[in-house]
Amino acid sequence: MRTHFSRSPCSVPLENRDYPEWRRGRERYGIWMIDADTPPLRERIALARTELGDLLTEHQRSPHITLFVCGFLVAKAVRIDPFDDDFDDAMRARQRQALAAARPAAFTLEIGGINSFDSAVFFEVHGASQALRNVRRALSRGQAEICPGRYTPHLTVGLYRDAFAKSELRRRLAILATLPPIRLEVREIVFAGYSACSLDGPLAIIERLPLAAAR
Repeated sequence: MRTHFSRSPCSVPLENRDYPEWRRGRERYGIWMIDADTPPLRERIALARTELGDLLTEHQRSPHITLFVCGFLVAKAVRIDPFDDDFDDAMRARQRQALAAARPAAFTLEIGGINSFDSAVFFEVHGASQALRNVRRALSRGQAEICPGRYTPHLTVGLYRDAFAKSELRRRLAILATLPPIRLEVREIVFAGYSACSLDGPLAIIERLPLAAAR
């Protein structure tokens, strides 16, 4: 199977600690996402964690697909280094206005086979690539993304708890490589936050925005 591994020989384990040098006193972090917390996907993730659970940390987040990384939630953004990753309500309001103007339509995704980054196991997300670009483009008109780069939609299964040899990980992941895809109807996008003190802590939904009817 083809993974998203880099050339390094081992996975990157989660260092689940507070990062005060990153947070700088800020407590919450915000993202736009797709809520994927459906019974079929919960069952699929449970199956994967049954097979791979000895490799992974405890995963507290509900199933979701990150759309756009916003930054630290603050009352008033400074946006001057080292606080250039602040995000406030005015920025979210501009994103909401940009989405309303763009009127991105509802779409359908397929949650496919297992795959891995250096740090995390995930299920691949296929289909509706233009729809995803439309949503992300509208959000970026409202406010630039933190750490922009190549966007790979994915549904996280869990983060590695140790540095494991990637040759062994490929063998373990291959067990789940042929699972049939699961359809996910996307009728809204969600703004959510989590505690920046815990990199794998639970998500709290703050706002839901409906998408336009499918054309």
